[in-house]
Amino acid sequence: MSVEQSEDYGKSIWLMCGAMFMLPVLDCFAKLLGENGMSPGQIVLFRFSFQVLILVPILVLRKEFNLNFAHFWLQLLRALAMALATFCFFIAISHMPLADSIAIFFVEPMILTILSAIFLGETVRLRRVLAIIVGFIGAIIIIRPQFNNVGVVAFLPLITATCFATYMLITRYFSQKISPIQMQFQMGLIIVPLVAIFSLIFPSTDEFIIILPNWFEIQLLVGLGFVATSGHLLLVLATKKAPANLLAPFQYVEIIGATLLGFFIFGDIPTRYTAIGIFLITLSGLYLWFRENQLQKKI
Repeated sequence: MSVEQSEDYGKSIWLMCGAMFMLPVLDCFAKLLGENGMSPGQIVLFRFSFQVLILVPILVLRKEFNLNFAHFWLQLLRALAMALATFCFFIAISHMPLADSIAIFFVEPMILTILSAIFLGETVRLRRVLAIIVGFIGAIIIIRPQFNNVGVVAFLPLITATCFATYMLITRYFSQKISPIQMQFQMGLIIVPLVAIFSLIFPSTDEFIIILPNWFEIQLLVGLGFVATSGHLLLVLATKKAPANLLAPFQYVEIIGATLLGFFIFGDIPTRYTAIGIFLITLSGLYLWFRENQLQKKI
C-alpha cells in the first residue's frame, strides 16, 4: 500500500466515523419532533425535500444534473424501501430509546447477507449462518422487554433493517451505473411526491397529518435536513477512496453515538438486556465483516 493510499484510507475512516456520529443526531432531531407532536410522514417529507434542495446545486456544479431515470422500476423499489425504512424508524424512536432502536436496526448486515444469497446467489456457509442466528438472538433480547412496554412498535426497527437491506442490495446493483450523489438526488425526487400523496390521502391520521410548525420545530426540521444530508454525503465521500470492507466495522460507532445522545438528551439508561443485545449484534456483524474480508483476500 502506498503512502498516498494509506492517507486516503485514514481520511475515509475518519469521514465514516463522522457520519456515524452525525446520523444519531438526525434520529435525535426526529425523536424531538415526534415528541412535539409532528407526524412521521411530515418529518420524512421534509427530510427528503431538504435533501433534494441541497443536492441540486451540488449536481449543477458537478455537471451531473439530469432527470434520466434509468431502470426506473428498480429505482422506485429502492426509494420505497428507503422511505418505509425511514418512516418505520421515526415511529420507533418516538416510542423507544435511541440506543435500543439503532441496536435492533444493526441486524441489517445479517438480513443483507440472506438477501444476497437469495437474489445474488452468494454462498452462505455454516459459520455465517451461526453468526446471523447470534445477531438475531441479540435483537430478540432487546425487543422482548421493549415489546412489553410499546407492543408491536418494538418490531419496527427490524422492519427498518429489512427495508434498508433491500435498499443496499439495489444500491450495489446501481453502484457502477449511477454516481452516489445522483442516486440520492433521484431517490429524493421519488420519495417526496409519494409521501406528499399519502399525506393528501390520509390527512387526518396520526402518521401523515401535516401541522404548521412553530419556530422551535422549524429549527429542528432545518437541523434534521442539514444533518441528514451532511451525514449521507460524508458516507459518500468515505466510500469514494476506501473499500466498503475496510469501512464496515466503523458503522458500529453509530451505536456509541446513539447511546450517548440518548443518555444526555433523553435520560435513557441502557438496560442489561440492551447491553447484552448490542454485544451479540455487534459481535455477529463484525464476524460477518471479517469473513467477507478473508474471502475477498482469497479472490
